[in-house]
Amino acid sequence: MKAIALYFPQFHTIPENDKWWGNGFTDWTNVKGGYPLFEGHQQPRVPLEGYYDLTDKQVIARQVDLAKQYGIGGFAIYHYWFDGKQLLEKPKEIILNNKDLDIPFCLTWANESWARRWEGKDSELLMEQTYEPTKEKWKEHFDYVKAYLTDERAIKIDGKPVFQIYRPHLVIKVGEMLAYWRELAREEGIGELYFMAIKSFDFPDNSILD
Repeated sequence: MKAIALYFPQFHTIPENDKWWGNGFTDWTNVKGGYPLFEGHQQPRVPLEGYYDLTDKQVIARQVDLAKQYGIGGFAIYHYWFDGKQLLEKPKEIILNNKDLDIPFCLTWANESWARRWEGKDSELLMEQTYEPTKEKWKEHFDYVKAYLTDERAIKIDGKPVFQIYRPHLVIKVGEMLAYWRELAREEGIGELYFMAIKSFDFPDNSILD
């Protein structure tokens, strides 16, 4: 058994977050805003090595070293894909493009719409998942993911590269999409794929992931 850490890329600025939340926003903004709620409550929590930026390769290299030192078997990197539009993609692309960051990884498609949930405004969408159910869109996504599936560091189960989906039941015609990805993987010489649901408890049919 291996411990795989979920890897969140929200610790760097992007134009979209600047627009939605204010210039310079990252998840550190929320961390810095913490305050004590009771005696002995340690807030805000300040990272030992400072508020890092995940577009800095050396920061990621330090995280890789720490993960390996403490027995982490790999990173499941959050992947934000909205029918071809990506957000927060730089950290995972730095990992992909630098083989010296030698830790196993897979992608975890965080496939929810973005809304102002932090402000209690679930209905105010910032970036919507539309899940256009066409082979053209499915292939566009597969073609991007393919480089991560075929990398020598890709996490595999029974020889099959792993791809995780946070909430697969939200994907329109998810069974057809996964079957098409399997077909493409065989055509590309990748072989079989291993799909996993993160929130498996609210996914009604796990059999299509097998």
